[in-house]
Amino acid sequence: MKKIIVSVLMIIINLSILYGQKGRDSIFTYLGYSEKIESKVLNQTKTILIHLPYKFDIDKEYPLIVLSDFMAFKPFSSITELMAYNKTIPWSIVVCPMTINARDDYSPIINDTSETINGGKTLDFYEKELIPFLKSKYKISKKVLWGQNNSGMFTTFVMLSKPGLFDGYFSDMPKLDLLKEKINSDDIFKNCEGKKVFYQFSWNASEPQKETTKLLLDKLDNYAPENLIWEYREDNDSIFITHILTNYTYGLDSFFKRMAE
Repeated sequence: MKKIIVSVLMIIINLSILYGQKGRDSIFTYLGYSEKIESKVLNQTKTILIHLPYKFDIDKEYPLIVLSDFMAFKPFSSITELMAYNKTIPWSIVVCPMTINARDDYSPIINDTSETINGGKTLDFYEKELIPFLKSKYKISKKVLWGQNNSGMFTTFVMLSKPGLFDGYFSDMPKLDLLKEKINSDDIFKNCEGKKVFYQFSWNASEPQKETTKLLLDKLDNYAPENLIWEYREDNDSIFITHILTNYTYGLDSFFKRMAE
């Protein structure tokens, strides 16, 4: 009997220690968790990283920020939390679908019937599976899509193809060569009429602008509809991670201010 009592006490002590550690971590260092979606569109099991804001309330409505580059999930979730804590932006949910090959997954091909995953199929996954899945779990208000490099190309691709899917688009140092035909077309903004949409296009001046980059800026300057609120940010930061963090931070601040006007 004595051995049983001692064993029970040890279990209680260990559980108390673990609970205390978990409690501290959940307040100060807990960033997120992962869930899996069985995607019929992509014919694969998709892992989704999810960060819920501090003191998350299931009955409250939150903006949704979708990151198209999983390497940004930890730093961007942290900076988003800090901005909300300082009341620069609202408390927000941050989500990031994991990719297998960013270039292939985000290449802007539409209506492709092959088995290859590409930008068109990834766009369908976002529209038909990812966003409905998240809406079934959380109350979502404004939606933002962020990407850089290949995923920045995808962000611009979504903005030009189905701008109503998100309210804001941040495209940092995007590889736009695969979008050249779309950018060069006379009706580049034909899908952008109607809903108020925010688009931030950012670049690092240490990298020379390509023809497609200059062309997109010209089209935005001369032909963007009034409901497309766009901003171009350029810096010369030699530390790339500082560059993308800065543009993400300014993008969120500007998005919530401009959309509230």
